[in-house]
Amino acid sequence: MSISLSSAMIYFGCVCLLISIMILVAQHKTDKKVDGNKALNDRIIFYKNKWQKDHVRLIFFATVVVVGLVLFGVFTDIIAFIYLSGVAFLGLYIYIYNKMMIYVEAHAFDGKGVENN
Repeated sequence: MSISLSSAMIYFGCVCLLISIMILVAQHKTDKKVDGNKALNDRIIFYKNKWQKDHVRLIFFATVVVVGLVLFGVFTDIIAFIYLSGVAFLGLYIYIYNKMMIYVEAHAFDGKGVENN
């Protein structure tokens, strides 16, 4: 049994899609946990929520792109779009999460250190 390059790309895209969904679920669960400094965790969660509310259009656009690629791949015979949707989902998630954490780190940490809070 041999796997062609296009089949391997589709499998890779599906794996990227599943990994991205697992990361989203895991991130949602870790935001609920509070360990260590409660005030710092509250500030981090506050600024994450604030950034997400301020950038809802970016998150919506990324979702529309991924869903559009999946639907286009399903309703046409060009299955490579399913691969692209998985890679796009993973790439867009990494980009959006990185932008959010840059914002959170700039606003949540006041420079006094964790032990002084």
